[in-house]
Amino acid sequence: MTLPTNPFAKALRDGKKQVGLWLSLANGYAAQAVAESGFDWALLDMEHAPSDLQTVMAQLEALKASSTTAIVRPDWNDPVKVKRLLDMGAPGLLFPMIQSVQEAQNAVAATRYPPNGVRGFGSTTRANGFGRHKDYLDRVETETAVLLQIETQSALAIAEEIAAVDGVDGIFFGPADIA
Repeated sequence: MTLPTNPFAKALRDGKKQVGLWLSLANGYAAQAVAESGFDWALLDMEHAPSDLQTVMAQLEALKASSTTAIVRPDWNDPVKVKRLLDMGAPGLLFPMIQSVQEAQNAVAATRYPPNGVRGFGSTTRANGFGRHKDYLDRVETETAVLLQIETQSALAIAEEIAAVDGVDGIFFGPADIA
């Protein structure tokens, strides 16, 4: 059994437009309702929605068998939370409030195992098929989308430097925040 290809990450890296929506209802039933609606991605929001690990897990499960890729926005750039979300099988993360190159590097490091990062390894998690994805360690960095959210004028001024951090797949500009 092999790790599935992340169609969202591949499309981003190929320069293809992706269309998605925000899911803020913190509910697996709501995620299931939009799972096959033709969106490329759906963002599961933990920052400004009442989502927790249990509700995100239900939403990931609802989206797993669909053509819509789940992207999770954790409430903060916290490597412990990131590890738990990735172990649950989140195929991509949108890190909020990135304000420096160092914070961008920290976000990427949270998604990578040593020596490339600081993520701890669990041998039997949902993400690695409970140990069945024999190629997990070889492919997980490629199959995990890392997105960063720019939300301040100072971060906007260095957005190109933030985007150039190795391992960053995309930048999201918070239009209301920046305004």
